[in-house]
Amino acid sequence: MPARKARFVLSTLTVVLLAGACGDEVSPQPSDGPAVQTVVREPASTVLLDSPDPAELALTASQQIFERSPVAVVAGSGADLPDGAVRALHAAAAESLGAPALLVGGAVSDRGVSDELDRLGARVAVVVRPGADPGETESASPEPLAAEAARAAGVEVVTLETPALLPGSDPGVEPLSEDEEQELRDRVDAALADGRPSPASSPAARLTEVLALTDPRPGQEAAIATLRAAGAVDHEVPGGDIAGAPEVIEHVDSVQALAVVGVGPTFGSAEEFAWRVAAAERGELLPTGTQQLLPARYVSVEGGRRDDPAAVVDAAAAAADTYAGLEGGPVVPTVVVQASAAAGHEGEDGDWVAEEPPAELEPLVDAARDAGQFVLLDVGAGMSTLREEVEPLEDLLARPGVGVMLHPEDRRSDGEQPPGQVSAAEVEDVVRYIEGVVTNHGLPPTMVVLHQTRPESVVDRDQLGRTAAGTEAVELVVAADRTGGLTTTEWVWGRVTDGLPDGVHAGWAGPEPEYYRSVELVPTDPAPLLVTGS
Repeated sequence: MPARKARFVLSTLTVVLLAGACGDEVSPQPSDGPAVQTVVREPASTVLLDSPDPAELALTASQQIFERSPVAVVAGSGADLPDGAVRALHAAAAESLGAPALLVGGAVSDRGVSDELDRLGARVAVVVRPGADPGETESASPEPLAAEAARAAGVEVVTLETPALLPGSDPGVEPLSEDEEQELRDRVDAALADGRPSPASSPAARLTEVLALTDPRPGQEAAIATLRAAGAVDHEVPGGDIAGAPEVIEHVDSVQALAVVGVGPTFGSAEEFAWRVAAAERGELLPTGTQQLLPARYVSVEGGRRDDPAAVVDAAAAAADTYAGLEGGPVVPTVVVQASAAAGHEGEDGDWVAEEPPAELEPLVDAARDAGQFVLLDVGAGMSTLREEVEPLEDLLARPGVGVMLHPEDRRSDGEQPPGQVSAAEVEDVVRYIEGVVTNHGLPPTMVVLHQTRPESVVDRDQLGRTAAGTEAVELVVAADRTGGLTTTEWVWGRVTDGLPDGVHAGWAGPEPEYYRSVELVPTDPAPLLVTGS
């Protein structure tokens, strides 16, 4: 992953407007009153503009990006925005003039737009409106709310109308030709009436190190145009799914922008967006070829610190090949690395668990990851909580494509709670901890697997659905585990998977390699996400 670009970019960038032909620099911009220059502001490292309301989205974009602007481009929203022609012309004018694009309507009143024009110090508002229908005079149409908002702010109004489409004309032509752009700039220059040119006429420092990720939808044109007007470079993300698009991940990783702005409600929460961007900037993909664990099926073999990493990797690939061609996405070879196990004695720390030195597990973990395989750290249970057992492995978990496998039924009694069970709250605690490791390190999602021979080993197991629904960073799997014969194994599968909470995936753990590596012996209803050994 290349280092984030460190070009000299001030936190507030000024677009200096040169004064006429004399070439003198404009004096420093006052913080209030009419704007004499455009000032664009570099946003925080990640910003999400997620309002579903076009006018509110446009207003927020202006507030985040523009500190001052002598010119703004205003149009109506909702009922005042009847078709795409006005939206396209509105956006094109804003980009051409290097000015913010605002909308009146929806969640933003004309007073709200007037206040924003005041904040910007705007002196001219270009009001975009539908052109008059053939045979209709301009005076027959009422003044749009956009013009009312501009006049209420005391700014000069320049009207820009969409052309009336005649029968047989092409509605897909560019909204502004080069000549029309120049004419618009000339009109704005004249309206400024102080000898200074419009913003787009001047050499401009721009937010060239800002990346805008967009999932374009009707009504988002104004917000996207505002970002482009300030110099941001936009890149489309279909469905807002950064993690599911390798091309987007590669682009974000290669650009390493100083700031990334998301536009639209499809990117999730602000926290999720920041995490997805951080993971994309790291640029590492999971074995699925994306930064998503699903859709896929995972087939595992076991390995330990004393095993030859190359041999374990080869065995994992061979096990996965057994399932090639089945439905459910790619089959991912998976290595279960023995990190600790329940012990028959207390040990020096008194937790009844024998731990392997994490550093000695690194060669096997790294070999599997380098081979494009997923890794699960097998963690035993004793007297300590699940989280306490997992925390010493954080250095390994901080690598992409490494999850954990837990064994609630190995829990020992502390004298108050019965052995062989943990609470759903304890499971949630360890999931939240691992979620923090994932998001804090900018990793793709990972997996937490719970082995069960009986559903009662997780008290209040139905609450695991809430745990699974509360995070995008961890996929929760319950593996039905049995060390007996085939009939007993099928009985355990039925008990453990019956009533499995929504959002929790089923896994299957067979007693011997010939069981869990044979496609014919693995259950199909539901099809297990993970096939592993007991």
